[in-house]
Amino acid sequence: MIAEPDSSATVQPASTLLVEDSPLSAHELYQLTLYKWRYSLEAYGFDQDEVKVLMFLKWLHASRRVLP
Repeated sequence: MIAEPDSSATVQPASTLLVEDSPLSAHELYQLTLYKWRYSLEAYGFDQDEVKVLMFLKWLHASRRVLP
């Protein structure tokens, strides 16, 4: 079972996060993000084919190739 995020926790806005402070490169952070998305989808019970489709749709949306 995956715990739901605590809505009372404070989240630092993305604009204040600095990639330069990270020991990971921008590419490594991107790969880690993809891995976390895939892992989360699989943990929620999606099968591999569904995960591939959802990851592709996320890429389409993020690359602004389609409008929401």
